[in-house]
Parts: sequence; structure tokens; C-alpha cells
Amino acid sequence: MRAIHRKLLRNLWVMKGQSIAIALVIASGIAMSVMSLSTLRSLQATRETYYQRFRFAEVFASFKRGPLSLQQRVEDISGVARA
Repeated sequence: MRAIHRKLLRNLWVMKGQSIAIALVIASGIAMSVMSLSTLRSLQATRETYYQRFRFAEVFASFKRGPLSLQQRVEDISGVARA
């Protein structure tokens, strides 16, 4: 073990309270990041499941005074439930 390593270990021992506090702040930041990402993925999965289970429309469109000839073309689009 070189002298610089011994000095580092002595300094860490003297500042053990500060070192522990820094490690805890870093650990809590990482934990918050992991928690946020897992919550986001869970919400996205829940939304997808809800849309599939209740056949929720992905696109809504409305217009006024459209030509009647367009109605048949819209109904022929796959996935369109009602026109």
C-alpha cells in the first residue's frame, strides 16, 4: 500500500460522517430515479392495458357538413367502429 492510499484512508476515516452523508444523498438520488422510471413504465403499461381492454379509440375526428360520399370511405378503414 502506497503512502497516498494510506493518507486517503486516514482522511476518509476523519471525515466519515461527511462521507456517509454524501453516500446517502447519492443513494437516495439513485433510488428516486429508479422509482420514477419504474412508476412511469407502470403507468404506460396500465394505459395500454386500459385502452385494449375497453377498446378505447386512439384517434378521434369530427367535422361538420362533410359529404355523404366520404362516409362510406371512412367506414371502410380498418379499425373504424363508427362513422
